[in-house]
Amino acid sequence: MEKLILAEMDVDFASPVPVYEQIKKRIKHAIAKNILAINEPLPSIRELAAFLKINPNTVARAYRELQQEKIVGGRAGKGFWVEKKSSTEQEEKEKMELLKEDFLKLLEKGIEMGLSPENIKDMILSFFEEVGSQ
Repeated sequence: MEKLILAEMDVDFASPVPVYEQIKKRIKHAIAKNILAINEPLPSIRELAAFLKINPNTVARAYRELQQEKIVGGRAGKGFWVEKKSSTEQEEKEKMELLKEDFLKLLEKGIEMGLSPENIKDMILSFFEEVGSQ
């Protein structure tokens, strides 16, 4: 499963959001999307740092903060693992944030293609009508 979590991990070095925060967010999203289950091991600090081409201290900070939030557990020599799912409310918030990111990417893509925000809005509403009639 570690390969699957690595596929979910990417960072945007141009983003104003610190890299360690992006890592925390990706791990929380992987938990919310059930890509990571309780007791599932996370990639080692060195493995994730090498994959992302970042300093291992950055990954260590992300893991340490997730550990303080009691989302992951960890022990010297044993690595890190998913400690618990976030609360239902927190999980719902994570899923909404994930969906929001996807919608924003689609909106940006539509605008890049020359569509107006109004046309995109109409298209989304028509999709909702289609789904509702099924």
